[in-house]
Amino acid sequence: MWDKAVDGAHGHLVRKTKPNGLTFLADRIAHLIVPKMDHLACFMGGALALGAYTDPKGMDSDRARRDLRTARALTYTCYQMYARTNTGISSEYVNFNARTETGIAPEFRDFDGEDDMQVPENAKFYILRPEAVEAFYYLNKLTGDPIYREWGWEVFQSIERYCKTQYGYGSLTDVNNPNSVQDRMESFFMAETLKYLYLLFDPDSEIDPLNKIRDICTIRSHFLFLTLFYSAFFCANLISQMISFLV
Repeated sequence: MWDKAVDGAHGHLVRKTKPNGLTFLADRIAHLIVPKMDHLACFMGGALALGAYTDPKGMDSDRARRDLRTARALTYTCYQMYARTNTGISSEYVNFNARTETGIAPEFRDFDGEDDMQVPENAKFYILRPEAVEAFYYLNKLTGDPIYREWGWEVFQSIERYCKTQYGYGSLTDVNNPNSVQDRMESFFMAETLKYLYLLFDPDSEIDPLNKIRDICTIRSHFLFLTLFYSAFFCANLISQMISFLV
């Protein structure tokens, strides 16, 4: 299922911008491509990297190399979504310059300007989302490349500078306006954003994303530390409860 989904994404959703060839994951409505990418989609950088490193065909397979290459490229684009704003913080989503491609939704064919991306008026806010630093963490942990830690440090410094309030951290109403912090903090900021940043800067962490028996990370970045004994006990207990329910 994973392989089929990733093949489909590469065939239909992975696109390049003009003029600098940034890789992004487009939306699709019926047969039309919508050249935008939400900050939420940045988690795919980490997911593709994990898929590449656990590919049954091995890391040297064409599929694994393709997936890791796309993971790096998508994550670089996510970094650019931060780096190209006045605050160094990403908006909720960006529109991309893909005017020369066929099959583009009509409302996106008249891209205003020559840059690779733009922050649309209705998406210029930032609510402390974690997906970009999540990708930085996984790629740093898997590849050992220090650039992802450097990008994470830049993001952390921007959050400290523009989102910190008297009693916590607030969302921004406009990522291009340094003085637009709100008195509002989403719960996932501590549960995910700060957790991934902490792990990114913790070289002594014993968490291993490739340890499928011991370390399992949920979609909300909660790490479950399991052993074979507890896994077997959990499964046996669950089966016992199901049998009792059926009887």
